[in-house]
Amino acid sequence: MKHLAKLLLCTLLLFTLIACSKSNPIPTKSTKTYTSYVDPAYLKTLDFKGKELIAVKVKDQFYYINQSGKQIATLAYDGKADEFSDGLARTKVDGKIGFFNKNLEVILKPQYDFAFPFYKGTAEICMGCQEKAEGNDSMLDGGTWKKIDREGLVIE
Repeated sequence: MKHLAKLLLCTLLLFTLIACSKSNPIPTKSTKTYTSYVDPAYLKTLDFKGKELIAVKVKDQFYYINQSGKQIATLAYDGKADEFSDGLARTKVDGKIGFFNKNLEVILKPQYDFAFPFYKGTAEICMGCQEKAEGNDSMLDGGTWKKIDREGLVIE
């Protein structure tokens, strides 16, 4: 009986160590507001063409705006607003990238130095990488690359 209890205790300890050793931070809900509302007079000038959401460029920044006037900044790619992929698009706040849905709700708060769009439920993200200019293009240098799921949990 003592041998069985020791074996059970060792097994429990082993599972605890394995579970704690994974680098899977649990995403925390942010209280920071990433959205704002456009001026009602400006909202009236926008043509939604029957769509719930449109992309608008203001100066050098793209925004997604819904019919109630709620807006969120989005990344630009090839001279247009970042497209939704797997129902999410990217935003950049204070130099960090996060993801939002078509309701303009931030799903994964901006915390990544770079992130590719979601594809089939996963996205590749980089922590610690930096953008380096290469002529008209830019390259990413350094950092640690990982794959995350839609909850922000590291899966690879």
